[in-house]
Amino acid sequence: MSIHHRLLASSYYPIKLAKKIAHPLGLVTTDCLRVLLYHDIAPSDQANFAAQLRWLEKNWNFVSPENFSAMVSGDEPVRGRNLLLTFDDGFASNRVVAEEVLNPMNIRAIFFVMSDFVDLTDANEARHFAAQNICPGSNAEELPAHWRNMDWADLEALLQQGHCIGGHTRTHTRLSKLKNRSDLEREIISSADLLEKRLGVPIEHFAYTFGDLASFSEQAMAVARRRFRFIYSGLRGDNSEHIEQHALRRDSAAFQDNLSNYSVFSNHLLGAFLEGVADFKYAADILLLSNWGRQG
Repeated sequence: MSIHHRLLASSYYPIKLAKKIAHPLGLVTTDCLRVLLYHDIAPSDQANFAAQLRWLEKNWNFVSPENFSAMVSGDEPVRGRNLLLTFDDGFASNRVVAEEVLNPMNIRAIFFVMSDFVDLTDANEARHFAAQNICPGSNAEELPAHWRNMDWADLEALLQQGHCIGGHTRTHTRLSKLKNRSDLEREIISSADLLEKRLGVPIEHFAYTFGDLASFSEQAMAVARRRFRFIYSGLRGDNSEHIEQHALRRDSAAFQDNLSNYSVFSNHLLGAFLEGVADFKYAADILLLSNWGRQG
């Protein structure tokens, strides 16, 4: 862990204590609605992942995609400390952790997938797709040995288990690089339409790729808003106040310790992020993202 992350992790308990003192004075609220963002969970990291969820469960209420949708739509009030789990990219490990970790804990999540990735049936093609699109600039040989894609049967199984499938473009392209509206519609809308047709369920949730503001655009937002009720970024923040369905915040729960391997954060570091220690860094980007949505 970097020195920066060690310092943030060490702030976890002081922040919790400060909030505990400030709450009776009316200075802070205990009501919040946050979203965790995971990607692949390596077999070697699955036990840590399960332990992290059990640790989070002590202080947070895991909500289903349906509950989350109702809260951000204003149909249900946000009360208490609520947490939604999401997974990006459609790695095969997602189904494994759903069945071996999430389901026994009665946790339901949203899995954001690329339709072209799901469509691949050859393992080598899937690895080359990941190297070219998910980790651009890498080689297939550099990727973790367990990396492969979920297929349509995997998505159907997740739906049967009560989870939710969301759109994540066709090819994991960086949408800010696309200037032609027809290309944006192909990546954003056609992808979701294909998922909806193949799976037979509405696809209402969309997470744009890479998650930072520079990877999205006002034009891409306009296209996405035509198709989806809920649009998710990778920008940290609480979704309980000034709710923007088209500019939802998510907290990354992992760091990339090399070109293509993600590891889950330590509990105290993740806890500090969920307490909002870094939210101020993303406030300006969230405001701009929200403005794009209003103009679109």
